[in-house]
Amino acid sequence: MARVALDDAPGVYLTTNIVGCPVEAVDIDDRVRVVFEEQDGIWYPLFEKVD
Repeated sequence: MARVALDDAPGVYLTTNIVGCPVEAVDIDDRVRVVFEEQDGIWYPLFEKVD
């Protein structure tokens, strides 16, 4: 589980998951982008690292 800060909303953090890489590859201040995953008709925002 991760907390992601939003560039366009200072002070706003989303509790979410970082997908597409191992946990140990995620560091504080890594840049991420949103991806959406649908489960049972609900779309969830997840994040993946930006290289």
